[in-house]
Amino acid sequence: MPIFSPAQSDFTVTREPPVEVVIELPEGAKVVQLPRAELRTNEASASSVKWVYILTALVLFALVVITVVGPHIPAGE
Repeated sequence: MPIFSPAQSDFTVTREPPVEVVIELPEGAKVVQLPRAELRTNEASASSVKWVYILTALVLFALVVITVVGPHIPAGE
């Protein structure tokens, strides 16, 4: 069955129909239940990312406060 491209009127593609593969099991074969899949990842969880963002914001806020207040502290001379 030719497939016509809407972009080019002189371009056609002919494909073979997909071949169905039929697998026959032997007479003594039984149904096998596979183990349940478990998602294992080394990525951080959402709550840990949230806590890291909060701690980073607190440290940045402390640095801003030290930068703004620091020059106004007398040297003690």
